[in-house]
Amino acid sequence: MNNIRFADGHSPEWSLAALEMTRDYFLWMNAEIERVCRFSISDVVGMPLHEYIASTGTGICPRDQTGARYYLVVDGEQALGMGGLRTLPNGDAELVRIYTKPEFRGRGIASMTIKQLIADARQSQFEKLKLDTGVFMKAAHSVYASHGFSVCHPYEGAEPPERLRPFWIFMELDLLKTKSNPD
Repeated sequence: MNNIRFADGHSPEWSLAALEMTRDYFLWMNAEIERVCRFSISDVVGMPLHEYIASTGTGICPRDQTGARYYLVVDGEQALGMGGLRTLPNGDAELVRIYTKPEFRGRGIASMTIKQLIADARQSQFEKLKLDTGVFMKAAHSVYASHGFSVCHPYEGAEPPERLRPFWIFMELDLLKTKSNPD
């Protein structure tokens, strides 16, 4: 892992890897939801999982939305992880799809991605940065807290449907009250 960099997940060069990463993310997420919640993503969204995955590909962090980003973390030609930033209806920003392939976890990829997206949110002059995470994502909770995120109430525009909310945690970072480069 010598050549780690961020690649635009919307670019034609990386679009297939982005789709595969999104698929891997949802397959992993679905397995965890089934284990913890005893229902599936398909049960919640009312469509087969593969259709749902296809429908969310670029919509969650649209290329043309002000301040939006969608990164793949890559090493050479291999995608290791991903993460995105999008604008919520109230004008705050949201971190989305922070995911590292299981074989690359524990190497700081998610933390590096979060750090970059926080910097992007600051550069775009967002005041608050929010995220949602499943209760089963224990390691992620620690990573988010280490970057200054704290638990908050559910917010408008969050992706999880109502049925998932009892199994979800919502967090926020006040970008105006925190230092620029938390380490």
